[in-house]
Amino acid sequence: MELSTLVIYDIEDDRSRTRVSEACKDFGLERLQFSCFRGKLSQNKREELHERLRRIQEEWEKRWKKDFPEAPAKPVDSPSPPPEEAKGTWQPAFKIMIQPICEKDMRSALYAYLFVDVPKPEGNSNA
Repeated sequence: MELSTLVIYDIEDDRSRTRVSEACKDFGLERLQFSCFRGKLSQNKREELHERLRRIQEEWEKRWKKDFPEAPAKPVDSPSPPPEEAKGTWQPAFKIMIQPICEKDMRSALYAYLFVDVPKPEGNSNA
């Protein structure tokens, strides 16, 4: 059974953002705004899309680690920061939400968030 699905994302990296957009189009979703797509997807198709977006996220994470090898990055399946304590502060760097629009299916939203540990500014212990 196909359900109306909404995909919203916030990704600063141009390459990754373009690949996420292409994935949404490949799954037959219609662009509503620059980073917002909608369409009808079965639960299996939503999960397939989620996996594809996770692979895009993993590729971004590898590039991040090359540039910032000391800064941890943690993928999570919710908008909440990872439970591990950060050396600085956890900041979301790659946010995706795949949300069914049917009320009875609202609990099955899929998230693909990646948080990065951003160092606190020196000399500011309250930040």
